[in-house]
Amino acid sequence: MCGIVGIISYKRAPLGRYMIQMLSSLQHRGEDSAGVAMYWDKRHTRENEFIVRMLTKDIIGSAGKISTAIAASGGNIRKIKLYPIGGYSFDRYVVKIPEGNLERLSEEVRNTDVSEVLSIGRWMEIVKDVGWVKNLDNKFDVSNWVSTHGIGHVRFSTESSVDLLHAHPFQSFSYPDMAVVENGQITNYYKVRNILAKKGHKFYTENDAELIVHYVAELIGSGATLDEALSQSVEELDGPFTYIISTANEIGVVRDKLGLRPGVIMESDSINMIASEEATLRLVGIEGTIRNLRPGEVKVWRVN
Repeated sequence: MCGIVGIISYKRAPLGRYMIQMLSSLQHRGEDSAGVAMYWDKRHTRENEFIVRMLTKDIIGSAGKISTAIAASGGNIRKIKLYPIGGYSFDRYVVKIPEGNLERLSEEVRNTDVSEVLSIGRWMEIVKDVGWVKNLDNKFDVSNWVSTHGIGHVRFSTESSVDLLHAHPFQSFSYPDMAVVENGQITNYYKVRNILAKKGHKFYTENDAELIVHYVAELIGSGATLDEALSQSVEELDGPFTYIISTANEIGVVRDKLGLRPGVIMESDSINMIASEEATLRLVGIEGTIRNLRPGEVKVWRVN
């Protein structure tokens, strides 16, 4: 049943607070995990520097193995911050590395057997936690994040495992700063996955939301706009779904052609929002025009 939200502002705003408020209002739709992908102001980044979030076993020697893996992929560590979560640490690295080496970085870290890369972004940062939204906020202080746009998710698992690796949002390391959250199911998952795998896309879970981000990344990498990629997904992805996808300067939402999963949007002069339920949009206290997405509709907003 999962709950999804998206928010985009035409100027930097306390979107972390809005995100936590919105996700908390959807907590009844899923208590397995919660996560957000938020985007920082581009002025605060440096060339070829990426924020890398890793889930690492809290054991002696793990930091050394990760440092070696980053160096082997052609990266240099600039900053480190650790977030212990009981036997593991949700580490935050700032790494200088050529963009073309990001997938190799993920593979080198995975091969250490002590860590897994959960997100890489120049402007995007993903944090996740099992359990409730309040746990996510307590650990990462999301309520105090100031951002331009972001997406979020609360999960009720129907298929894959309940852990941080399978929690939303998902991203593709072949296309940095893109993330996705989904409510629903892609019923032709294996057919589409096999096609993408033959084109070189690497899958780390059995979660169909990961399929969506690879699918859209493939189309955009071939020259499609986000609008075009999302419109094509309505025709080629089967099943009941609504998903929200974000890039460095866009948020898009898609509802399946039969309208089997909910999606509600609000548009105003300053902020646009998406959620699984209308009450969630009214909670933030911003006045705007609210309506249901039509079956098969695609909507894309861009940061100015």
